[in-house]
Amino acid sequence: MKSIKKKMVVVMAAAAIAVLSIASAASAYTYKVLARNDLGMHCACPTFEGFLLLPPFNTIRAQVFRMGGDPSPITSGVTVSYSIPENTDAILKADPYYSSWLTFSPKLFPGFAPVNAQGNIVGITGKKLADTMTYDATSRSYIAVGVPVYPVTTGTTKDIMIDPLGGPKRNPYITANITVKDTAGTTLATTSTIMPVAFGGCCTCHLPLAAQNGYPATPAGSFAYLGVMHAQNTSKINIAMIDPDGDGVGGPVRCSWCHWDPAMGESAAPGWPTATKLLPGATFTLKKSVYSFSDVLHRFHAKSQKVLTQFDANIATNCYDCHPGNNVNCYRGTHKGKTAIWCTDCHGNLTQRIATNQMAKPWQTASLPTCFGPSAGITSAFACHATFTASTWDPGLFGKFINGVGHEGKVLCESCHGSAHSEAPSTMALDNVENATLQGNTAFTFPAGKDKTYSIGVCNVCHTSRSNNWSRPPHSGN
Repeated sequence: MKSIKKKMVVVMAAAAIAVLSIASAASAYTYKVLARNDLGMHCACPTFEGFLLLPPFNTIRAQVFRMGGDPSPITSGVTVSYSIPENTDAILKADPYYSSWLTFSPKLFPGFAPVNAQGNIVGITGKKLADTMTYDATSRSYIAVGVPVYPVTTGTTKDIMIDPLGGPKRNPYITANITVKDTAGTTLATTSTIMPVAFGGCCTCHLPLAAQNGYPATPAGSFAYLGVMHAQNTSKINIAMIDPDGDGVGGPVRCSWCHWDPAMGESAAPGWPTATKLLPGATFTLKKSVYSFSDVLHRFHAKSQKVLTQFDANIATNCYDCHPGNNVNCYRGTHKGKTAIWCTDCHGNLTQRIATNQMAKPWQTASLPTCFGPSAGITSAFACHATFTASTWDPGLFGKFINGVGHEGKVLCESCHGSAHSEAPSTMALDNVENATLQGNTAFTFPAGKDKTYSIGVCNVCHTSRSNNWSRPPHSGN
């Protein structure tokens, strides 16, 4: 028995020495971490008791490199974690709008619990507000999918987003602090990036629209009148008279139950929950639509005479009517800052998108612009980038830039260039902090017209004994 114990002690000691050796070796190197949100802006709603467009859901990716003559991407042996100072369990539980999500999300996603057994807020994928990231070989990054971040009031100058329901302004640019540690718990690298999320412009039109038609100018009144309007289309379905959880009250309704939405991971409408009932007086029959949510939403607003005459005759080009405006102005990347390219120059306006049937399969590469040209069927007055070789994964969904890898097949396009719609140098200072930190070494030099906020272009950010001058690095995907 003593012999066995001695052997166990020896084995345990050897294992401890091995761990210390790995940790010591790791600490002898310099590491860099580059992190980005996948999109320059995600959308959320201020209330969820009526209908849901999208849940609180952000995705963040981080790439870790060990510096050297040829930097090594780190795929194991480290822990990559994130925390969100403006979004904690206590802050969101006390937030009156997020409380609406905590109440109604189990009805919108049957079986989902927005607070786990330990009392932590979780997103629909199970990710917490402070959590670890998992290495994903496909994207070559550590990734956290579905982090439930939300715009909040901070009482600082970051509170720029106008609340469409009349409350205090909120901060849509939520901070994510990323930490990389080795097996001994030693911090190897840190960075901070932005996880943006803002309210769309729906309430700006729909609250006064409800009031014009005899309903209260409240979310509940807006939902009731929205049901009336929905019943005027060919489906005849008044969505406000649908009771998805069988509690005798209309709503909450998830639009993608009927109109499939790739942003929700759907390729076909999943249909209504089994508990769904109709309120007394309903004369319609529930069904599933073959049309995507993006298709019906954009097509209706672009063609509605009520919209065009009472709200905005130029809605086909005024993207901020619906996409986060509210003083946020979510499109803020270098294209806007340097050349004044507008959304429609790359994506086309709504009339053009309808004519080219782009929204029949939304978020597909076939209907999205690339670095080399605008969306199919769209003519732009601006010159695009020259073609170069890059690798992509799942290029059919979300586009080649978001899902692109270049620079010898190691580095995500977004790691160097910033998130889609907030590419570096962004017109918003917060977006530029990460690149400015990485390229802020006083030994680094920049050509005229460029500075440390530009896309990562100084070799010695990750390499050693290479150039300290900013220039366009090779983009080959191989």
